Amino acid sequence: MNLNLTMWEENKLLEEKYNGIKSKDFLEDVKKLRLNYPLAYLIGNIDFINIKIDLEFRPLIPRPETEFWIYEYIFPKIKNNEDFVSQNHSLKILDIFSGSGCIGISLLNNFEKIFVDFGEIKKENILQIKKNIQINNLEKTNFNIYQSDIFEQIPKKKYNLILANPPYISKDRIDTVQKSVLDFEDERALFANDDGLSFIKKLIQKFKNYLEKNGELWIEFDPWQKELILDFLEKEKIQNFEFKEDQYKKERFLKIIF
Repeated sequence: MNLNLTMWEENKLLEEKYNGIKSKDFLEDVKKLRLNYPLAYLIGNIDFINIKIDLEFRPLIPRPETEFWIYEYIFPKIKNNEDFVSQNHSLKILDIFSGSGCIGISLLNNFEKIFVDFGEIKKENILQIKKNIQINNLEKTNFNIYQSDIFEQIPKKKYNLILANPPYISKDRIDTVQKSVLDFEDERALFANDDGLSFIKKLIQKFKNYLEKNGELWIEFDPWQKELILDFLEKEKIQNFEFKEDQYKKERFLKIIF
């Protein structure tokens, strides 16, 4: 057990949830924390690029790596898209495998001339997305929410950006996953078949039906999967792509330009 981390987590729990008061409920939560219960679930929310993401329905907890690529790569792209915005159009974005909705909601909160569709299969996560839109006061922004198995229930329309953080952990690498994640987070949001690439491959096979010309598909993946992804891109004859690094200088994000 990392005692320094545990003390930091206990202090954060005390301040964030209990306003510094060591109540009976706080002490019960500390017991859970020491049994690897995720701090974010105990607090009930987590920050994500200027918004608060509620976690009542236990979606996958948003990761710093996801926050990094949205802020470092997607925010500048939208900010620099002045030609498109000047034509009084809305930038059309699909946040697929939405989970808590953190990606699309952060974009809606920070940009005006965009339209975001959320695609998510799990009913509880649909409720979570709706709640997070409400608590961040974004009900009047432009969005749709679709309960969809990847693209299956997404209407046939074209997007400028498709942003995907799918399940991508290989079941063969379960021993690399933290115990707190295995014990408390939804394995359906974590693991995928075929070396963790089953959903990524489906995205690559079908994205052309949903992207505008010069649109971009962005996918988060596990850095060790890069060579496998390269082989699949070659098989699918995808040529216009590049890999982007995370905050730890590991190539973790795939960008495909249509």
